[in-house]
Amino acid sequence: MLERSSATSERRVATRQAVVYRLDVALADGSCGCLMDLSATGMRVRFKQALDVGSTQEMHLEFPRWLELGAGLDVRGRFVWVRSTEQGGTEAGFAFDGLSRKESSVLEVLLQRLVEALAEDQVARA
Repeated sequence: MLERSSATSERRVATRQAVVYRLDVALADGSCGCLMDLSATGMRVRFKQALDVGSTQEMHLEFPRWLELGAGLDVRGRFVWVRSTEQGGTEAGFAFDGLSRKESSVLEVLLQRLVEALAEDQVARA
């Protein structure tokens, strides 16, 4: 489901897509987490361990086979906010830095496939 907000309450440049299917992410140090939502400019992720706000990281988004986008995508960026969750984990906003044209294209297709899959699931439930 696409989340859209008014300009007064939402500072995002790009529309976020909530991720309702499990998509795993991994940092270069081997820490693993999951993707919560995604846009063309960044993503919200959840990890079990603490993360450093402002730190520049490389992250791998692992794609399941049903997406038909290959094994995944490596992106570079930084954590722009970090907060603890009630379950003892960490949620963080990750802003992409300098995506290549190819990386941007893969993200665009990923966003579209997630929208399509959610729509198909909603029709199947109706």
